[in-house]
Amino acid sequence: MNKFIFVLATVLSVFSFSAMAETRIATVNTGYILAKAPQNDAIKQRLKSQFSGRENEIKRLAENINKDRESLVKNAATMSETQMTNSRRELEKKISDLQLKERNAKDDFQRATREEQQKLGGEIKKAIDAVAVKGGFNLIVDRQAAVFTDVSVPDLTEQVLAELKK
Repeated sequence: MNKFIFVLATVLSVFSFSAMAETRIATVNTGYILAKAPQNDAIKQRLKSQFSGRENEIKRLAENINKDRESLVKNAATMSETQMTNSRRELEKKISDLQLKERNAKDDFQRATREEQQKLGGEIKKAIDAVAVKGGFNLIVDRQAAVFTDVSVPDLTEQVLAELKK
């Protein structure tokens, strides 16, 4: 019985060593890939053109508010109390409207940026998968998430960037 257990343990250990020998592991630096992806320039241009009209409108409104504020300060001495109160209220309403437009534009810009980053993340995932399949790798680990990586573990970051450029 002891011989059987010994033989079984030996056979199982040989199979586990051979399975380990077949496993190919590599790393990628996804943060670097996100920063250097060639699609970033296209994303920036798309977002800029999408939000430039709102940005220009906000700048124009801010300039008008500044002109109104200067006019109010300049003409305050010649205004009646009622005119002064009405002018202040009108200016405060314009400022409030401007702040709301700024906040909405910022929220929309952040939402659009997140959506574009998610799309880019999907493209990066496809590129990593393609490089892994071409190289015969079984496991790709994010270099930033690995606690320790031996120098013998290949880094596929540049290959993934090259795949993204295709």
